[in-house]
Amino acid sequence: MDKALYTDGEKLLDAAPCSVEMPAGTGKTHLLAAAAAIAGEKNQRTLILTHTNAGVDAIRKRLRRFGVPTTKFRVDTITGWAFSLVRSYSMIANISVSDVPDWTKSDGYLSGATSVARSDAIAEVLSLSFDYLFVDEYQDCTLVLHEFIMALVAAIPKSVILGDRLQAIFTFTGPMATWDGHVAPNFPEHALDIEPHRWSGYNINLGQWLLDIRSSLNDGSTFDFTSHAVPGLNYVSASDPRALTSVAHSFRDFDESVVLLDKWPNDIATHASRLGGSYSVMEDISGNFMRTKLDCLPPEGDPELARWFADFAKACVVGLSGIDTAVLRKLEQGQGVTHYKRPGLESILRVLDELRQNPTYTGLTMAAKEIGAAKGLRIYRWEAWNDTREAIAMTIENGEPAVDNLAKVRDRLRQVGRRGGTRIASRTLLVKGLEYDHVVIADLSKMSDPCNLYVALSRARKSVTVLGASPRIMLKAGG
Repeated sequence: MDKALYTDGEKLLDAAPCSVEMPAGTGKTHLLAAAAAIAGEKNQRTLILTHTNAGVDAIRKRLRRFGVPTTKFRVDTITGWAFSLVRSYSMIANISVSDVPDWTKSDGYLSGATSVARSDAIAEVLSLSFDYLFVDEYQDCTLVLHEFIMALVAAIPKSVILGDRLQAIFTFTGPMATWDGHVAPNFPEHALDIEPHRWSGYNINLGQWLLDIRSSLNDGSTFDFTSHAVPGLNYVSASDPRALTSVAHSFRDFDESVVLLDKWPNDIATHASRLGGSYSVMEDISGNFMRTKLDCLPPEGDPELARWFADFAKACVVGLSGIDTAVLRKLEQGQGVTHYKRPGLESILRVLDELRQNPTYTGLTMAAKEIGAAKGLRIYRWEAWNDTREAIAMTIENGEPAVDNLAKVRDRLRQVGRRGGTRIASRTLLVKGLEYDHVVIADLSKMSDPCNLYVALSRARKSVTVLGASPRIMLKAGG
């Protein structure tokens, strides 16, 4: 690392306990990793916690870049670390957990882990195990999360809190901790010079503009994109229904990454489908779409399995419009479908009919494999398609419910990070902490929350294209 970063990292360690507030793209993750690397050089160990798996992955990559031995740090999500403590010390936590976490019970894990961290014996273990505690994205902490962190801080007093209030886009259940009320009184501010590092070598003007507009993104203010002339910033009127398709397909360099952003899961899936599968849907870490589907998975031997698979395929694959109401009705009635004339889908009708006659999970996975290889079909929910198929394949092996096996598949994702992709359709919530060459905002009217808009804009290194019926947006917190 360069001398300036090394100096900043040393100063941060010396200032602990402290807090650092840094805008998107200004090197917060880089600074955190540098500080952990410097601590490692001094044979000191660091516990690093954040909210998202994307954040964990980004931090791990930075630590690897600095060559930090894995023995000198532990990186996890806050709830993931809480789960680890509860699982290891269930008697102290007064809660029993399975090997695979159920994230709907996160608050229970956090409360139990708070009790664990406050116990004298475990506090001593923590103090002997870690010299520093770093907690990133603190603006998204609820009071339950805050109480857990403060229990850890009592054991690891050299703590650094990092975040950015303008990136507070998570909507966890329960009252939120505040920067002024909960961070500042416990962690004095550590000031740093702010530079738009993310955009260096890409589009430094865009990066500086994103820093400059932060004070304009306030609840109740109006933001007009046509009043800003910035290289790489484009507004496109969405009055033409083909506008989004035109913009999305305009990026010809497939070595560059593009993310298409909208607010709601159904909107994202609709966009990806209409774009012909050229963009793949990013699923939430819990896999809610897959869980919903697997909750309705018929048992082996049930002829309804063919109908279930047809519905699932149509929700993930472009080119199956011929598997229409008539075909689905026949499958539901347990009747054959190969007599239908569906040009190009003859092989699909055949595998559906075979699954109807022999409704096994092995047959279902084989049918999925055939659809994945079929010409003229494009899967636009690759993540859901692969993980659902893997969960069912695991059920064949272990006999456990597929929805439980999905939890194991998704938990592995939490550990190793997401698969790559250069054309992604996602909600802003899921790409926080990530960066792309180009960002396309599909509908400005749904980005009225200042934090959501800022996070969406600041994912881009090279360009931002905003589509909307109007270039003006009235900003409203929580909108």
